[in-house]
Amino acid sequence: MKKILSYCLLASTVVGFAACGNANKSEGSSADSTGTSASSSASSLNQLTNDPKGTPLHFYFNMNEVGQTDSSVVYDAKSLYNNDTVGFKLEVLKNIEAGITAQNTPDNDKGFRVGSLRISSLGPVSDNFMKAVGDLYGMQAGGPMTDKAISPMVFSSNNEPVDLSKSKSYNFKLFFEQANGERAEFFAVVDNYKKSFELTEKDSTFRSAFFNALTGK
Repeated sequence: MKKILSYCLLASTVVGFAACGNANKSEGSSADSTGTSASSSASSLNQLTNDPKGTPLHFYFNMNEVGQTDSSVVYDAKSLYNNDTVGFKLEVLKNIEAGITAQNTPDNDKGFRVGSLRISSLGPVSDNFMKAVGDLYGMQAGGPMTDKAISPMVFSSNNEPVDLSKSKSYNFKLFFEQANGERAEFFAVVDNYKKSFELTEKDSTFRSAFFNALTGK
């Protein structure tokens, strides 16, 4: 119960982010956050980050649909770090409810859900991602990505239900659990027009926790 209440309190911090994100939803935007047009990003991978020393650090992935289940859409999320392809499998549920009410306040009953977005390993490509994260964070490699699906607590920072059949972008707040210590807080964007997935740390203090969550520690 204590953990649920803490999530609810944290939801109030994402309303401003959600408002900006919903205002930026578009079916006609021509450039992604790395400045590359949607047409060119479909034919080549973008760099994982444009600012390796940035705070907060922002990760960008090209998103390619590879399948569907009855309840979810599955994507390969990939980008480049130097000359290496990095990334992971991203699974997004189809029936994610709005987490922001018409009054622009968090809906703590409908907004939170474990595993609305799930990350899992693509083998060597994901191990490359872990090496890239370790390099960017200035941390020693802590092993490959866990072979278990990573299912963070997700808050839907959207004022409408997520519809993955539409060319829109949707915003989320992710809480990655590690075995011991505080959860890592990240913002995520699933953009179905630009076919991109973005992850941005809330701040640099969550880097170790994020690394541990991805390695299963």
